[in-house]
Amino acid sequence: DAPSAERTTVSVPEGFTVEDFAASQAELEPITDFVDEKTYDVVVVGAGTAGLPAVLTALEEGATVACLQKEATTIAQGNNSSGFILEESTDNAVNKWMQAYRKAVQYRTNLAQLEFFALHSGETLCWLDKMAEKVGYPACTYNDTTRTYGDEVASFRRHTFGQKPENHGQLIAALAELAAEEGAEFYFSTPGVQLVMDDGACVGVIGKAEAGYIKFNATKAVIIATGDYQNNESLVSRYSPDAAPFTRKQVNKTGDGILMCALAGGWMSHVGHAKQFHDMDSAPKPIAELPFLAVDMNGDRFMNEDIPMISWNLTLAEKNTASEDPGIFCRIFDSAYPEKIATWGGTAPKPEMLQNYIPGFADNPKGVYPDLINTHRCDTLEELADELGIPAANLKASVERFNELCAQGRDVDFGLDEQYLVPIDTPPFWGVSQWIRVSAICSGLVVNGNYQVVNRNREAVAGLYAVGFCAGELCGNHDWIYT
Repeated sequence: DAPSAERTTVSVPEGFTVEDFAASQAELEPITDFVDEKTYDVVVVGAGTAGLPAVLTALEEGATVACLQKEATTIAQGNNSSGFILEESTDNAVNKWMQAYRKAVQYRTNLAQLEFFALHSGETLCWLDKMAEKVGYPACTYNDTTRTYGDEVASFRRHTFGQKPENHGQLIAALAELAAEEGAEFYFSTPGVQLVMDDGACVGVIGKAEAGYIKFNATKAVIIATGDYQNNESLVSRYSPDAAPFTRKQVNKTGDGILMCALAGGWMSHVGHAKQFHDMDSAPKPIAELPFLAVDMNGDRFMNEDIPMISWNLTLAEKNTASEDPGIFCRIFDSAYPEKIATWGGTAPKPEMLQNYIPGFADNPKGVYPDLINTHRCDTLEELADELGIPAANLKASVERFNELCAQGRDVDFGLDEQYLVPIDTPPFWGVSQWIRVSAICSGLVVNGNYQVVNRNREAVAGLYAVGFCAGELCGNHDWIYT
C-alpha cells in the first residue's frame, strides 16, 4: 500500500513529499521481512538503454550481476548513440566544443559530466557498435558532425541503430538475451523499492516480486538506471511544472530510483530540468524544423512559426485551445513547398517521404510508427480541414489572412521574417496534425563526474551510482539541446 502522512514514521527527505512516494514504487517504511536473499557483485536496477550497457560491462569486468526490472520486458527509448573520436580530434578543439555546448545551454551544465562525456562517449559509441553487430542490430546510419576550429578538429559521430524506430528497443532486448547467456540474472516484474544501507554506504537493493520482498546484496555497487520521473505527477508539479499540462510519451516512469536514492542521502538537481518536447512521429523530422503556418484546433493562427520544435511547448502552453491537450495543433503548407524551402536555403523532404506519413497511403510504411503518423494531403482546404478535425471556415480564413500578409510583405500579426512569407496557394494542400508530448525529462539526481550519487555536501554515497535520465545535469537548459 502507498504510505500515508498519518502512519509514516520515516522522515521524508528534504525536497520530497509523501505524495512523491505514493505515486511511485519506492517505499518509505523500512522493509525487514524477505522471502529470499541473494548476493551479487553488482546489482543494476532498470533494464533499458542505460541499464543494459551497465550489466554487460560489469560482466566484461568479471562481476556477478543481477538486473531488476519493474516491467515484464526490457524497455528502451531513442535510437541514437553519439560520441567523440578522440584519435581524430585535438584536445583544444574538444575543449572548444565543450565551451560551445556550455554556451548553447546557457552554461547550465555540470562540467565534470560534460568532461566525462567528451572523454568517454567515443569509447561507448564504439562499444555499442560492437555489441549491436554481435546481436544483429548494427548501426544503419553514420552521421559525421565534425567541427573545425581554425586548423583543429573535433571529430564527432552519431550512429542510428536499426532500419525502423522500434529497432532500438529490439536491440536492447537482444543485449539482455546476450547478457543472460553470459551469466547475468534478470528479475523481471520486480521493481526496486528500497536501498539497503549500512553505515552510510549502499550495500544492496530490495526488490518487490509477486511472492514478496527479495533482498539483493551488492558487494561492489548498486547502479540505478530507472529512467526519469515524467509519470510521477507530484514530482513533475514541483521540479518540471512546465511539463504538467502536456501528455507524456512514456509510461511507468515514476521516479522510483530517484526516490530510493533520496532516502540514501541523494538530492535533486536544481529546478529547471531540461525536457524533450517533440513530435517527430506525425511527419518527418525535417518538416518539424520548417516555419509552416501554424493553427490551433479552432483553425486560428496563434504564433510566429519561426520557433524550433524543441521550444514549441513554450508557446503552446500559453495559447487558448479547443483541445484539452495543449500539445495538439496543425501546420499547413502547399505542394510548392520544395521550391519555397529552397528560397529559405533549406532542403525539403521529398514528396515520397511525406507520403509515407499519410495514414493508409502505404500498405507497409517504412521507418515510421504506423499508429502515430498524421500527415494529410487534400485537393481543397475544406477537405484538409475535415481530415485534420478543425473548422473549415476558420482554416480558410487563416490561410487567406496569411496570404494577405505575404502579399503585403510584412507579417503585422506575428512578425514572421519576410523570407518565410510565401503564400499557400498551390494545391493539393498539406497538413500535419502535430502532437507535442513529453518524451523525456533529462535531469534528476545530483551525481559527480563518475555518476556516483552525492549528498548535499557533494560527498559520494559509497557503492551507489545513478545513470541515464534519472540522474545528472548535463543539460540544465529549459529545452534539451541536440548537439
